[in-house]
Amino acid sequence: MNNYHHGNLKEELIDCACRLCDRDGYTKLSIRSLAKESGVSQTAPYRHFETKECVYAAVATVGFKKLNDLVFFNSSEKVTKKTIVANASKYIEFGLNNANTYDLMFGTSVGNFADYPDLLMSANQTYDNMKDNFSNLANDSEEMVAFKCITLWSMLHGLVGIIRKVNVAGDNYDEDSGPISTASMIADNLEEHLDKVITGLISN
Repeated sequence: MNNYHHGNLKEELIDCACRLCDRDGYTKLSIRSLAKESGVSQTAPYRHFETKECVYAAVATVGFKKLNDLVFFNSSEKVTKKTIVANASKYIEFGLNNANTYDLMFGTSVGNFADYPDLLMSANQTYDNMKDNFSNLANDSEEMVAFKCITLWSMLHGLVGIIRKVNVAGDNYDEDSGPISTASMIADNLEEHLDKVITGLISN
């Protein structure tokens, strides 16, 4: 059994929960599996997490922080359409490379984010940074910028799901019917597609 020092058990448990989620998916993540993987007693995690949802919330919080750090940059840097396109591409990359955590972040297994202040703050910060970046390019009212950001976020979220399906389908699909052939074309030319969409959002 591991010996934890300096009161870092909670941080160690969160790191372990993130690894378990990435490896096995959040549906297999429980306080029991967390204790086993961490090498602590079955009761030890309950000092920090009352329920499985609390563990989920902690993992999702880390996920949003990682997404924010990867995708968005300091507001003091110059924002261009090229950087917005690059950031949108990195958003999709995060969703594809961290599928299990991404599903937890945007699924319904964690109920009301307001019950978990750290999670709510990290999720809101990700959106707010997207809006701040986008507002530097779009000459619109604050309300319209917010609407366009939700539209962009919805598109990125949809592309994550569609490209994951393309990756599962591989080359085994009918080019004359269904959406996979078009989705595959988008996946192969992602930044070009993102450029067209973001150009449209900025100019309309």
